[in-house]
Amino acid sequence: MMQFTQKLNRHLGALMLLLALGLYASTPAQAQQKNTPVVNTKTTDAVFFDATGKKVSLSSLQGKVVFVNFWATWCPPCIKEMPSIQALKEKMKNQDVVFLLVDIDGNYEKAKAFMDKRNLDLPIYIPAATVSSTYLGTSIPTTVIFDKKGNMIQRIVSGVDFASEEVEKFMNQVLKL
Repeated sequence: MMQFTQKLNRHLGALMLLLALGLYASTPAQAQQKNTPVVNTKTTDAVFFDATGKKVSLSSLQGKVVFVNFWATWCPPCIKEMPSIQALKEKMKNQDVVFLLVDIDGNYEKAKAFMDKRNLDLPIYIPAATVSSTYLGTSIPTTVIFDKKGNMIQRIVSGVDFASEEVEKFMNQVLKL
């Protein structure tokens, strides 16, 4: 009986993992290609500090599409994707999209120096408290996209070319929601 229970637990664990993986697409374009459902849930609020020390909460940004990228200055995939985030931000500049680049180390000065050195004009934020695993998880870079109603509609774990045409199309679709 013990062996049967252990096998059942292993199979249930594998099934749960497969189901969980089906909920998250690694890029917006792949989600569209695979018809993989993306996350579409209201979740807990998160609060960040901006350059002036002002608190900005996700709930205060409802009415806009919100692009949150969790990163660190020492993370190679984060560094690699920064220029593409800059390009996406420029493409979306006249749209209702807010970009928050959250330095998980919480060191605003170091993050600002990083951006300045690379001539990037991306808005830096630091966490005001521990970030929910619903958003950040255990890996960086992680990007979370919210629709205008505050629903998390995409969570991307790993570096992505955000300058791609597929991502721009995805963001334009989100703007229409």
